[in-house]
Amino acid sequence: MRYSLGRQPGRFYRRRRRRNFVPLIIVSFFVFMIFFVGKWLFSIIFSETRMTAAHAEIQILDGRAEFSLSGNDEFSLAFSGQKFLTGDRLRTSFGSRVSLELPGGDFIFLGNRSEIEFLKLEQKTSDVKIINIKLIRGRIWARVSENNFNKESGSVFSIETERAKLFTRGAIFDFSVGDGQDTIRLVKGGAEVEIADEELEERIVIGVGQKLVVNPENLKNLKNGSEVVEILDSSFIESEWHLKNLERFFPGEAIDIRRRIEILAPKFENSEKKSAETSIKSPTISSPEPGAKIGAEVDSVKIEGTAPENVFQIVVNGYTLTQFQPGDRKWSYFAAKKFGTLVSGENIFSVEAIYRDGKKSPPAKISIFYEGDSSPVAKKKKISIDDFVPPVVLKPIVADPAAGYETSADVVMIKGIVDPKTNIVKVNGFQLKQFHPGNTEFSYIANANYGNMKKGENIFKITAFGPDGKTATTEVKIFYRPISLGE
Repeated sequence: MRYSLGRQPGRFYRRRRRRNFVPLIIVSFFVFMIFFVGKWLFSIIFSETRMTAAHAEIQILDGRAEFSLSGNDEFSLAFSGQKFLTGDRLRTSFGSRVSLELPGGDFIFLGNRSEIEFLKLEQKTSDVKIINIKLIRGRIWARVSENNFNKESGSVFSIETERAKLFTRGAIFDFSVGDGQDTIRLVKGGAEVEIADEELEERIVIGVGQKLVVNPENLKNLKNGSEVVEILDSSFIESEWHLKNLERFFPGEAIDIRRRIEILAPKFENSEKKSAETSIKSPTISSPEPGAKIGAEVDSVKIEGTAPENVFQIVVNGYTLTQFQPGDRKWSYFAAKKFGTLVSGENIFSVEAIYRDGKKSPPAKISIFYEGDSSPVAKKKKISIDDFVPPVVLKPIVADPAAGYETSADVVMIKGIVDPKTNIVKVNGFQLKQFHPGNTEFSYIANANYGNMKKGENIFKITAFGPDGKTATTEVKIFYRPISLGE
């Protein structure tokens, strides 16, 4: 009886362990999946997770820049190609200039000793962009496309300071922060400015060729109903800061302004100005020799020399040398037949030094006689300022383009010059990262070890991309014949 009673509970216990829990697990799993999938769908539809990581990308054109990430006050050295997000800060040092490409392809340039904070960089999947930048100190030059910020898109572009906030749907403008005042200069497009004063509710409209200075005096004038918008000062339009930035997008306009400056420059100066300029040293020209004669077989000539100390820029015949960095002592300039900067007969080149305070040196001049092509056919060929001419290869020197250049070296440097209106240079489809709009010189390394030069014949196509979709291509043929030690 004891055994019988003892086994009965045991059999009953074994039947309970055989109970099937699989349906319960399956149901729990589906409940779990429905919950999290629903939560995920909800976040996709109703939250801001659809925002993409909009960013600004920097290119350091002169000097150096530093950055700090959102939530961090420590600054580190910035580098070209670096990306910035909402909350990041960027500042430039003395003598520096950087460009920033914004979401949608718009650009801003920062001058020296400038600092900004990216208050908002957003780009939704619907292509709606919201860009808000705070200018803490210094200045910004901006090109904002109307295609990106038209009324229909719902996009917003704004730059603000402690005193004012600028809104635009498409413009080229300059915004600077000085001691006790902000200055806004509008070159193209339109903008509205909101003043940081509770008594001034309406925005101020600025049109093309106008300027607005936000300071205590103008605030009083605004409250009294007086007009505060002024005509844009010509000194800004003719400044190197504006012209350098303008050349990036409208090179033809920049050239016209430079020519106008040269034509209108006074030929005779008073004695006081002359005596002041005698203390400003001029650049020296080391080569070629004055009065040198260049044969017709040559298509270009390199003019080079030395700059005085503390020079900020070197200008040759109105063109600013973009490869010259503040503080450099050596400078060089290429004059080329194809660009119209080297013509048959006498060529006079005027070289000026621009100092950090904006003062110009008396010009150093050199006269070069170019034999050129005196045939009647050549005389009929004239190069217009609107022409976009092909690149010129200066190195390696190729006597016969059809025969090409033969070498046993596994590394060949290809160097040359391009039309000043060039925005991009590509070699066999590869874009040269070190080339920037405004440059005239380019360089490319063909290296057998890197695979961009093979044994035998190599054709390198150098393509320059200019304004309005213009392109021009030059080819150079290189025969690579490596020396085999086994032969």
